[in-house]
Amino acid sequence: MKVFRLPTFLLMSALLASVFVFSIERDEGIEGIPLPVYPVEVSTVGESGDLWFCVGPTGELDGISERKITLTSFSNTDTFGRVTIADDLGNDIEREILIESGQSFDIKPEQSLPGAKWAAVTIEIPSGEVLVKQDITGNGIDSEPCVTTTSDQWYLPWSSTLRPSSEASLLFYNPFQAPAVADLHFVGDVGRRETLDSQGVVIPSRSLVIFDITTRIPDSSVVSATVDVRVGQLVVARMQIAEDDTRKGLDFAYGSNRAAGRVFLNGYEQGSEGTEIISILNPNNELVEVEISFFGTGVQNLEPKKLELRALQRQVLELEAFESENDTYGVEVKSFDGEPIAASFISWKGKSPDGESSDLGLTTQNGVDLAARNWKLLFESSSFESGYLSVFNPNSKTIASVEFSNQDFSLPSEVPGRIELDALESVSFPITDSSIKTLDIGSTSPILVGVVGLNSSGFYFENAVAVSKTSETPVS
Repeated sequence: MKVFRLPTFLLMSALLASVFVFSIERDEGIEGIPLPVYPVEVSTVGESGDLWFCVGPTGELDGISERKITLTSFSNTDTFGRVTIADDLGNDIEREILIESGQSFDIKPEQSLPGAKWAAVTIEIPSGEVLVKQDITGNGIDSEPCVTTTSDQWYLPWSSTLRPSSEASLLFYNPFQAPAVADLHFVGDVGRRETLDSQGVVIPSRSLVIFDITTRIPDSSVVSATVDVRVGQLVVARMQIAEDDTRKGLDFAYGSNRAAGRVFLNGYEQGSEGTEIISILNPNNELVEVEISFFGTGVQNLEPKKLELRALQRQVLELEAFESENDTYGVEVKSFDGEPIAASFISWKGKSPDGESSDLGLTTQNGVDLAARNWKLLFESSSFESGYLSVFNPNSKTIASVEFSNQDFSLPSEVPGRIELDALESVSFPITDSSIKTLDIGSTSPILVGVVGLNSSGFYFENAVAVSKTSETPVS
């Protein structure tokens, strides 16, 4: 696997030339040891800048009312950038933008490319200090930062094409001048499938290609996918829409660009009205034994679960409802012999018996094997009315001293200024103040940070953005 995140001027040179051979990690490590690259990182003052990749539907797609990309500056000076928008019809446009200091700038792709149902956006910020996220609304809501990484391998452990109303699509974005070639491998309810048109899929330069999973792997309760890019680098994501008599929702998720022997998730407990599952994918050519462990106040009584995954297959673990003092909890999925695996957490809530459920919807989260010591979390969104801040220390032996701060406003009353997390401890704090804009989180040890957002249309889980050069592999 090759993953890269280079300074913006080098990345733009690559976009204008071709895909070269890139190293797996950044090379700024101490004594030649490379630093790991979290999939979503933002540069701070004095660094080389960022290149953001945002893919997804537009308001022209059935079931989608709007997609909005928001750029928010935390710089003390105005920021210049360049935006490239490409659609699934082969069209693309470029324009320059100016983001005033501390302000936000919105992009709605369908306004730039009318008639397109899908669009990919590349945002170049040479000076850094800008957060980029997108909100998708329709049969539910989704809010997620865009990514700053491309890769030649992607893992998507969960989607669904179950009839009558589940629809899933894969999105492949090639931002480079040279074409890319990818092989797609699917695991449905009846095992591994490879359709005739899923091998050697060509993604032309600077283009977005949509692969309809629903028609190729129909009526499968769970479909897992692995994408091996033979030539080039891609951004890969999955769009899921579902609606029936008892539940509805939409979920957009970028794939995992790293499989690992130990991956982490944040769980979200909804009680008896919700369904929570973990889908685990084994991309190896041999059997893998895994253990799933749960961490957080009130979940210590949950025994670890052990599963065996056959070669190139996946397993789905449905979680029982339990009483927890926190609304979120930490999850660790690890293989016994260190073989790389990928995992997703899925939370789906339908209508309550009285029809008054306030957090109807669907959200998924792909596991990561990295954490970071510094994070930025952007709340500013029409999708956020209230929710829960989730903080998880995935280190097995290290205590994390965590500090919360806010440049513009005081902290929400429910969030303390400082906490200390024991090894493998997870906590959450309710946030009822929708006026909060951003939150900065610093820690002495690498941690994971995210937020569950709630409003009248549903709920979503959003990961925070790691600050560049602070990502690390948690201590095992």
